[in-house]
Amino acid sequence: MKRLKLRASVAIGCAMLIMAFTGCEENPGKTMDGPPNLVLILVDDLGYGDLASYGHLTVKTPHIDKLAQRGIKYTQYYAPSPLCSPSRAGLLTGRTPYRTGIRSWIPPGSNIHLGKNEITLAHLLKDKGYETAVMGKLHLNGGAERTDQPQAKDMGFDYSFVIPGGWAKNKKIETKPSDGTLRRGKIYPDNYWRNGVPVGETNKFSGQLVADEVTSWLDKREKGNPFFLYVSFSEVHTPISSPEEYLEMYSNYITDFAKKNPYLYHWDWVNQPYRGQGEYYANISFLDAQVGKVISELKARDELDNSIIIFTSDNGPVTREARKPWELNMAGETGGLRGRKDNLFEGGIRVPAIVSYPSEIEPGQISDAPIYGLDWLPTLAELLNFEVPTDREIDGQSIINTMKGLEIDREKPMIWTIDMEGQDDPINEWAIRADDWLLILDRGEQPKFLFNIANDPYQVVNLINDRNDILLPLLEQFLMYRSNIEADSVNVTTL
Repeated sequence: MKRLKLRASVAIGCAMLIMAFTGCEENPGKTMDGPPNLVLILVDDLGYGDLASYGHLTVKTPHIDKLAQRGIKYTQYYAPSPLCSPSRAGLLTGRTPYRTGIRSWIPPGSNIHLGKNEITLAHLLKDKGYETAVMGKLHLNGGAERTDQPQAKDMGFDYSFVIPGGWAKNKKIETKPSDGTLRRGKIYPDNYWRNGVPVGETNKFSGQLVADEVTSWLDKREKGNPFFLYVSFSEVHTPISSPEEYLEMYSNYITDFAKKNPYLYHWDWVNQPYRGQGEYYANISFLDAQVGKVISELKARDELDNSIIIFTSDNGPVTREARKPWELNMAGETGGLRGRKDNLFEGGIRVPAIVSYPSEIEPGQISDAPIYGLDWLPTLAELLNFEVPTDREIDGQSIINTMKGLEIDREKPMIWTIDMEGQDDPINEWAIRADDWLLILDRGEQPKFLFNIANDPYQVVNLINDRNDILLPLLEQFLMYRSNIEADSVNVTTL
């Protein structure tokens, strides 16, 4: 297959410094303090344009912005999928989600789950002597009570404090709107499970629970061993809720009705007055504060400089284009990109991505190399010195050169899949990108859109009928790739 050249650009002055830096090549992933820790921070439904460091003009995200200043920010990073469950499966395995048995989001009680034969990043690091822990949203099976499906421990995590996924069951707070009708809002989660045991009612917002659990785990963990900490916040997924201090920060963007009826909107937004954008903005700043708390806890324990921190989102945002009742009053930003969560246009899959690792990555870099969530596993294999599984197809590849201001060569195209069955507008299921060209196909595998992302990042000009010289070779590559995915036998059960 033709090798695909990708060029990374970095901030002025950084490239020469990084090329002169030889630590990564001579002894990758090692410092005077021993093997580095890994902290993977995944947030939910955060859009490409939702952070100040990615261009949002209103929202304040000082902690995440500082993280970007400490390392490298990617401007063409793509989630593995435009929906949560498949994206999380791809992130942990380095394999396109269809291979893992997950094609869409997993409803509660579903028989869909991460394939029992999948090898995750947690498995690989555990084998290297790492302590492994996950806090937050898991959403890779039909429920935490299912003994017939892989749970966090089966996915390689020694310690877990998780929301299994699906619809949240939350503590209910009664509210009375100004018209006198009684409604029920939802604010504090009661669907967390700790190491396979339900936690029950809580009195904190979800992000606080996750950040506090990180603190508790760091306090109790066995000192001396490196660790992999997967921190998976539920923010800014609906239903959003934030402490009053964050709502006050954006009071100018919250309607009087919303101020008089806080938390009224949880799962009960239909036919309610518009609430403004401020509650969404508040939730992002609240999330930012929880990320800041995790970073502060690492610093307090002298673990920050010896930790690889990856921050990213599982898919694009819920924008003002509400498609379901529970999506009303959201205000996610794609940075002007076309589409949103649940589709394969740029707005559905291009999201923020930041990596900080002071001993190996020169600070202040900006890279425009097209990369995606399937690349983390092979990249970390190079940084942390573990072997990538050879008994299965790994769809990502190492992007470590982008962290040194160098080019990378794509050995195969980037590919995305999503099962849009049951959606109102199921116009796409597959997308494939080679160089600057992106092809989107529908459920019948018919080409629908062809874009040159370099010239047309907002996907305004569909060239599907104008560039057969690009379309036909790209379609051929797609058909070969699809056949390879369909023939994947890792999770096939033999009788």
